[in-house]
Amino acid sequence: MTTSSPELLCRSLHVRKEQSIVMQKELLPGYHIGLRPVSVYADNDIYAVHEWLSAGYSGKAGLPVDQLRVFFILLGESTYAQAFMVLLNHDTPIGQFEVYQVLQDELKDAIDAGEGDYRIYIPVMPVIASLPDVTLQILECCLEYFFSHAEVNRVFWVIPVNDKERNRLAAKTGALHYKFVNQPHSDAGQPANVYQYTRS
Repeated sequence: MTTSSPELLCRSLHVRKEQSIVMQKELLPGYHIGLRPVSVYADNDIYAVHEWLSAGYSGKAGLPVDQLRVFFILLGESTYAQAFMVLLNHDTPIGQFEVYQVLQDELKDAIDAGEGDYRIYIPVMPVIASLPDVTLQILECCLEYFFSHAEVNRVFWVIPVNDKERNRLAAKTGALHYKFVNQPHSDAGQPANVYQYTRS
């Protein structure tokens, strides 16, 4: 069973309140995946993300907890971006996504961007240690949730060319390689592939 919210994908949240699960789906018996905005109501999400990033997950590695908190508060209050936690069985964080409207993002300079275009950024790939092959299904669930919002027409994913695993996942989730206007680069300054998902 999948549940989702009819509200806008990127909307300003009451960041001082606990955030609710906006999408939930059973992948396998005993394995429920949930998606909810990153919560700064308690420090659980902030410390989980800090631990992941400290392990070298992205360019944000080494950011102090207080700076991460401010970052997620700003995203939570934004009307053009949002950060989500991926949860296993309602409460165990296993990954983190960010979504940005392309017209408010640097990607707009590399593609023919329009209303309804969004970019996903996945600082922490959602992984269940005992079921590594389920990552693909989790990505598909998250994309399904994003496209459940009427305002979303296309979703882009920018992946460094040398990140073979993420490029493989993009292809397996049905993403099409986008022919860009200008050569985009990843956050690390490396040449990047741009993948596009469109509403079915």
